[in-house]
Amino acid sequence: MKIKLTFHRPQLLDFENLHDLKAFTLSLQPAALVCGLAFVALARRGVLVAIAGALLAFGATVAVMGLIALLLSDRFASGAMAFIAPSGRSTPSPDDYSYEKSLLVRGKVDEALTALEVRLANHPDDAGLCLFVADAYAREGRDAAKAEPLYRRAREMPDVSPEQDYRATNRLIDLYLGALDDPARAAAELDRMRRRHPGTTAAAHAEQALRTLRR
Repeated sequence: MKIKLTFHRPQLLDFENLHDLKAFTLSLQPAALVCGLAFVALARRGVLVAIAGALLAFGATVAVMGLIALLLSDRFASGAMAFIAPSGRSTPSPDDYSYEKSLLVRGKVDEALTALEVRLANHPDDAGLCLFVADAYAREGRDAAKAEPLYRRAREMPDVSPEQDYRATNRLIDLYLGALDDPARAAAELDRMRRRHPGTTAAAHAEQALRTLRR
């Protein structure tokens, strides 16, 4: 039996992260200037010494300037503030699903949907996450049949907010009137929108759409 050990190196820079990429880019210009100055200053000691010194100066400047740029970025500033002045609450900040969003932007839809399904399995009562997964299936995944039960599921969660209920109902109306082509269910959702969210623009539109469907 063979045992395979895998060691993971910590990644100092993630060039798919805009903060890291921007920090690295900003450090190149001063690093090039310092590199040139070091080469000129060491030129009298020989070409090899001058090249070695210039490369060392370049690397050191990139490291220092990149670190400064990272520390000034929003990502590290918010992390530092959380460490210096913690809120005292155990509830983590809302997840923006940046990893899955980056996959969707790069066209890796199946990979993103798989990752989102794993998230949802780990957090089955997260209404916001359930809505995000449903939106991903409806838009990028172009799978209305998968999106529809997720919108319904989100509305039944204990922590669902009125805004999330409104959003899920609105999406279901669009699906039933569009891709799923189910006028009966569309009418039920329009009636729900009218009753549960009175006074909103969507409720007024729902009233008008109901009249049209009943004709």
